[in-house]
Amino acid sequence: MSAPIAEIRGLTVAYAGSAPVLRDVSLTVRRGETVAVVGPSGSGKTTIIRALLGMLGHTARVDGTVLVDGVALSGNDFRALRGTVLGYVSQDPFAAMDPLMSVRTNIAQAWRNVRRPVPDGRIVADLAAVDLPDPETRIRQRPFMWSGGMLQRGSVTTARALDPALVLADEPTSALDDANAHRVMAALTAGDSALLIVSHDRRLVEKYADRVYLVEDGTVVESSVASPVVVQHVPVRKPVPDAAPILRAHGVAKRYPSGGGLAATDLDVRCGEIVGLAGPSGAGKSTLLRMLAGVEKPTDGRLVWDGQDGKPPPGKVGVVFQNAVGSLDPRRPIYRSITEPLQPRLRSRLRRADALAVARTALARVGLGDIDPGRYPRELSGGQAQRVALARALVGDVRLLLADEPTASLDEASSARIVEILRELADDGMAIVVVSHSERLLGDLADTVVRIDPIPDLPSAR
Repeated sequence: MSAPIAEIRGLTVAYAGSAPVLRDVSLTVRRGETVAVVGPSGSGKTTIIRALLGMLGHTARVDGTVLVDGVALSGNDFRALRGTVLGYVSQDPFAAMDPLMSVRTNIAQAWRNVRRPVPDGRIVADLAAVDLPDPETRIRQRPFMWSGGMLQRGSVTTARALDPALVLADEPTSALDDANAHRVMAALTAGDSALLIVSHDRRLVEKYADRVYLVEDGTVVESSVASPVVVQHVPVRKPVPDAAPILRAHGVAKRYPSGGGLAATDLDVRCGEIVGLAGPSGAGKSTLLRMLAGVEKPTDGRLVWDGQDGKPPPGKVGVVFQNAVGSLDPRRPIYRSITEPLQPRLRSRLRRADALAVARTALARVGLGDIDPGRYPRELSGGQAQRVALARALVGDVRLLLADEPTASLDEASSARIVEILRELADDGMAIVVVSHSERLLGDLADTVVRIDPIPDLPSAR
């Protein structure tokens, strides 16, 4: 049996004014093995990774011991190990990269942080190893031009850049289709590095993990690899009314100067209908959503809203971004984020009491009636943050909801709740477009599924 590369002994973590996030947690990761941490949303899985990275924050009250390579660590001890001994793949690939720098510069920062030269051709080779299309061109682009799945593969490349002894990965496959998820897992488990992965995907855990820790309410129990998942199909919804589309897209396409974008696509969405968008990572699904929302103009084609040419009027479209946590301002309580869409129309700031009332109503609509709207995003689990983002999207007179990967990074229970809410909204007459890499989910949820294929490789526009 190999020696431990990382250990946690009797760890308890709490924040002021709240119950402990972790209670007397102990776990071990040995050299070269893959260990998975699974459990419901909000159970403390991500806190375990933060503890191993020394990133719990100065407000955390911590008891217990964290050891890396047999040495007990505290305070600034962790900083010297990040990147070299400990690699990290964030749950939020959008926040992991500086939007003002090219992807190449972002990844190269891993070497520059330890004052090492970037090996010739290494970044392109590593991105090609996770099947990123045209890495020579793509690395010159900025992160906003990449899909969530592409950014996640870039994050994996960064985490493994210095061949760390242990990679800590928080939901690394959440934004990927099945094929790319397996490619990323193969990359993460290649070589001699140990891997500690937080995941809600039992199929991947069953295939790749040597051992599994189950987390429930902040307590960790060692468990065998999860048994195969039994898929429960959702009952069929009532038929969609035969009405004129609220939004039509005729041959809409997007072409970026550096290449990529969206091939010409037709789409109709009716009130009470759920339309699913499927396709591989980087095909342009999120690009199409941005055009449907009116925040990005198509290169070709046209949009028709309620029978009139042009984008939807303000306040009629709600958007749940793929990066739900990052879309909530970390400096503001969640009631401020929820009521933000109302501010431009009111032309004056809502009184605090009124904003709290609006937020409570919106939270109750998504099953979070017991959440204090004065809480901050950092105090929410991934599943709660996703529903807060959904609550914000529904504030006002919204007729069309656009949801980009609304169940990514969520455990089965939280995903089921999001699906239930979307179905209830559609039954009440809301038009909904959902992007998902899970064709199984779309098959259960959507009335119509439109497949988006990658744009054909053509010379870059000048």
